[in-house]
Amino acid sequence: MKKIVLFGAGQFGAMISRLIGTGYAISCFADNYEGKWGTTLAGIPVVSPKESMLFDPDCFCICVMDEERAGQMETQIRKLGFNGPILRPDALRTFDARVATMRLLAEQIQEEKIPGDVAELGVFRGDFAVLINAAFPDRTIHLFDTFEGFPPKDVEIEQEQGFSGAKAGDFAETAKDIVAKRLPCPEQAVFHKGYFPATFRSCMEKTFAFVSVDADLYAPTAAALPLFWDRLSTGGAMLIHDVNSTQYTGAGKAVREFCTEKGLLPMPVCDLHGSVVLRKP
Repeated sequence: MKKIVLFGAGQFGAMISRLIGTGYAISCFADNYEGKWGTTLAGIPVVSPKESMLFDPDCFCICVMDEERAGQMETQIRKLGFNGPILRPDALRTFDARVATMRLLAEQIQEEKIPGDVAELGVFRGDFAVLINAAFPDRTIHLFDTFEGFPPKDVEIEQEQGFSGAKAGDFAETAKDIVAKRLPCPEQAVFHKGYFPATFRSCMEKTFAFVSVDADLYAPTAAALPLFWDRLSTGGAMLIHDVNSTQYTGAGKAVREFCTEKGLLPMPVCDLHGSVVLRKP
């Protein structure tokens, strides 16, 4: 079994630690931020890059997605005298656990003829909406987003509660027309542009079979959960992003509060942002 050091004790590193296979034993996390040294992440100690060499690793894995930063980290490891293999989980750009989970749910929902429309809250540029639309080509897809970035009043809650470093206007580089042009079945799309949950009013009588919640922040996530859950068909599914995220902790808090109230147990998905699935019994 090879001893591996994970370089980068952040959200990406936490998920990589869970994806590492049986051929590797994780020795520690290495990180350049001194404030993390002496702590643990996912039960694994975090040390300085220099101290990680004392574990006599067989290989390193660089746990960031940014190519420039990854290159800098690789150079740093070599300067410490490590001559062994350095892994980069580039395949995770190609193979996505959240996408796979959505597609499997879609196949089952279609096979079981579970009734209802589909929806996404938090569309941004439509990357995931495109895939949902393709997986449910015969169903209406409701797309909820401000298309102007995070609203100031939601960000204020984030800052007051210390949930994230979100700023008003983050993710504003989008537009409804941009998303509409990307959809494989645009005739099935209904756009709900504006502040959520106000934009949900026209859907109060709707039924849903699948819902993606990717609002990042506490307030819209907390508002979305009961609205969609109460209208979710038996056997329907909600796929919620960032629940086990270290970047946007408010979404996870909203889900835990909701699940405690409803007596639900969220099913984790080992994607890079800690998604979970809620299934309507």
